[in-house]
Order: sequence, then C-alpha cells, then structure tokens
Amino acid sequence: MGYWELVDAYYRQESLVSQHLESYNQFVEERIPEIIEEHSVIDPEVGDLVIEVKGYHIERPIITEIDGAVRKLYPMEARIRNRSYMASLYLDMIAIRRNVEIQRARIRIGEIPVMVKSNLCWLNGLSPKELVRLGEDPLDLGGYFIINGVEKALVAHDEPAPNKIIVSRADEQKTKIIAQVFSRKGAYTGKTMVIRRKDGIWNVSFPSVLQIRWTVLMRALGFTDDQEILDALIGEKEVVNDVLLNLEQSDVKTEEAALEIIGRQVAPGQIREYQLRRAQEVIDNFLLPHIGTDPEHRKAKGYFLIRMAERTSEVYYNLRPVDDKDHLANKRIELAGRLMETLFVFALRALIRDIRFQVERTLTRRKRIRLQTIVRPGAFTDAVYFAMNTGTWPNRRTGVSQILNRTNFIAPIYELHRVKSPLSKKRKNFEAREVHGTHFGRFCPVQTPEGQACGLVKHFALLARTTKASDPERIERLLRKLGVSTVVG
Repeated sequence: MGYWELVDAYYRQESLVSQHLESYNQFVEERIPEIIEEHSVIDPEVGDLVIEVKGYHIERPIITEIDGAVRKLYPMEARIRNRSYMASLYLDMIAIRRNVEIQRARIRIGEIPVMVKSNLCWLNGLSPKELVRLGEDPLDLGGYFIINGVEKALVAHDEPAPNKIIVSRADEQKTKIIAQVFSRKGAYTGKTMVIRRKDGIWNVSFPSVLQIRWTVLMRALGFTDDQEILDALIGEKEVVNDVLLNLEQSDVKTEEAALEIIGRQVAPGQIREYQLRRAQEVIDNFLLPHIGTDPEHRKAKGYFLIRMAERTSEVYYNLRPVDDKDHLANKRIELAGRLMETLFVFALRALIRDIRFQVERTLTRRKRIRLQTIVRPGAFTDAVYFAMNTGTWPNRRTGVSQILNRTNFIAPIYELHRVKSPLSKKRKNFEAREVHGTHFGRFCPVQTPEGQACGLVKHFALLARTTKASDPERIERLLRKLGVSTVVG
C-alpha cells in the first residue's frame, strides 16, 4: 500500500478542521457545566437575597417568525437573512430570601455562537444528499461561526504552557535568573515569578503583590521551621548554600509577622486585622491557584516555590540549562473551544454584575423581585456579540475573530489552520520567528506571512492534530492508583 492510499483512508475518518470541532464540542459538553457550577451562587449582597443556579439547558438554533411560528434555523438561512447562528442558553434559577424560596424558574440568559458542523449544529451527522437539499456544500468542513450573516473564524493562539515552571535569564549579564509559571485555574490565569538576584537573594512576584522576599512568603505559608525547608531540598550543595543565605538574611521568623508585611503591601493604610485577612485571601486566591485556593493548600504552594527557587540556582551555577520557551512542550495551542471559554466566562460575569445592579434598583424602588425582570439576556449576549464582531477578546487580544476567506476551496482551510503568537510583531524576537526542531510534522515550515508577522503567524501541517485538555483530577486518581503519593503531610 502506498502513501496516498494511507492519506486517503485517513481523511475518510478525519477532517482538516477536526481540532476546532473537537475543542468546541468539549467546551459545550464539559466546560460550560463546570463554569456554571463555579458560579452557581449569585449573591447581590443586598436585601438578604441569594440566587442559586441548579441546572442549565442549551437550545439548538431556532428562529421565531413575525407570526409566532418557531422552527429550526439552518446555517444557509442565517447567511441569506443576515442572522446569527446561535443557541439560546437557559439557567434553572431559584431566588431565596431569608432562607425562604420565593421563586423558581428557567430563565433565558442569552445566546452562544454555534460552530457549523459541531454537535450543536443541525448539519452534524447529515448525509451529502440532505446537505444539498438544505443548500449546503457537502464538502464544506465547518469549524467556523455565522454572526449577522458573516462567516467568522477564530484564530488559534499559542501560549506558554500553564502550570509549568519555565526558567530563563533576564539580563544581558545573565546574572538575574527568573523561574515563572502561568498558573491556571478555570478561566483565571496568574503569573508567579521567583527571581534570583545577583547576590543570591530570592524575591517572589505574583498578582496583587509586586515583589516580596521569598523567605517572607515561605513564613506566611507556614514554613516557620528552617529545617523543614532544608529537608524539602533535592538540589546540590550550591542550592543549599543559597537557601541558607536567604534564611540568614531574613529577620521574619513567624507566620503572623510575614502576613503583616504582605498585608501592608496589599492593603496599605488599613487596620491590622483587615490587612492580615486580606493577606491570607491574596495568598489563597492569587498565589499558584492551580494547586488550590483553600488554606490547607498553603504547604503544597510552599513546596512548589521551593522547586522554583531551586531551579533558578541550578541555572545560575550551570547545573541545568535554561528552558527553551519556543519548544512545543513548553507551549499550548488555544483552539476555538478555549477561546470561547474565555469569552463565556467574561460574558457570564457581566451578566452577574448586571443582576446585582437590577436587584439593587428593584429593592430601591420597593418592587417585587421577579427573576424574569432582574435577569436581562442582553447583558450576556452583548458581550458575546462585541467580541465576535470586533475580534477583540476579554484578555486584550485583538484579531481573534476574523472574516472567513472564501476566495477558493483552500482559503477557509488555510484560515482555520492559522496559529498566532502573542508576541509583538514590532520587536525582533529572532528565536521565536525561526523554525524550531519541534515544529517538524506539526507546523508548516514554509507557510508564514512576509513582513512584521513573519514567523509569528504559523500554520498547522495538514496531518497535524492537537489533543484535547484532560481532567487533572482523573490523571491524579490514576497516579495515586499507580502508587504515587503526595509530598505534603
């Protein structure tokens, strides 16, 4: 059997845009329930009112005519009539006031874009004859959206791998070493850095805390015994010497004193009790949130910071090389599903803010609380429409949503295979623009635009495939079943 027979057999089962379809299906079937569960309690903080979300329902695209007739909305009709191919999202809400249920209803909160040929699409699973009858091209691969009659494609982005330590040199003299990790929990991503200065002192930076001594943060995490830190080391004697240096130059010995230092930075001018409480909240919620956001996870965060500090010293003493930021093992591709997840969380939080405002206004006017009036679908849908129409995403990315090019049959495939780098096109970034060895068989080494975007915009190889995100808890259960135990406790 020749090569082409294998390629032909492969494409009988796979699609050139299957990575986007699988990513979007995972977003709808797995991530939407998880996000709704994370926001299952809406507390307006006025009037002793709490709104609980007990379930959800997604209604596939439909259209309501002027005479009230309701029927299916197919992609071709959406194109012709300049409609948006979107699915309505309903939440089962319960309004509780002073621990008494006052109303229960299924409320439509807005619409989400439906990817053509995904599991939510009416075209999914239809035969070529049925597609022709509906006015569709049987060879159309899907993988795009229809907004106001215009076909829109989401451009994939390559980002640093989350929850993974990356060590690099930060200055020309190569004396300042930084270990950084992009910690991701749900839709939130926060960068934590451990910086080794030329004199061997470690500083830590994370969201809400500009920079603080490593030893102070370790004390705040409960490591008040120096021997406990030394016992956690697995590095060489040079690393041990750096740890001893940091411990000797630290005057902070207790957890409370460390929390006071952090509290003065995150809540300046406040009373001491509030500063201590705020310091604990910042540590739990913003420091390495992927490990956990509860107080019992502080020890695990401390061990993770020890690993980060160790690696900076190992790089400084040439015991290990710096990490290659351009290696694909240190990158992740954010496909349509992940991009839609970011947009969904942003729109849902906009809706929650609007619900709080509507509740406050209703109570001020002394009117009766009704879920149908305090939940406005426009707050959710407007945020989605703005991003899909302008291409500007919540995390300040631009050009995420682009008009699908239909010049020829190859053009939409070319668009959907595009991968964009977050690096600035105005800077040189020679290493990032070069073809990396790990690109072989994954990215096309030739197809890239000329000019400023050269090397920063890549394209998937035709036979390249991306894996879907896995459930970390399932992997942890598998590791424990194989005999792996935690280092904490």
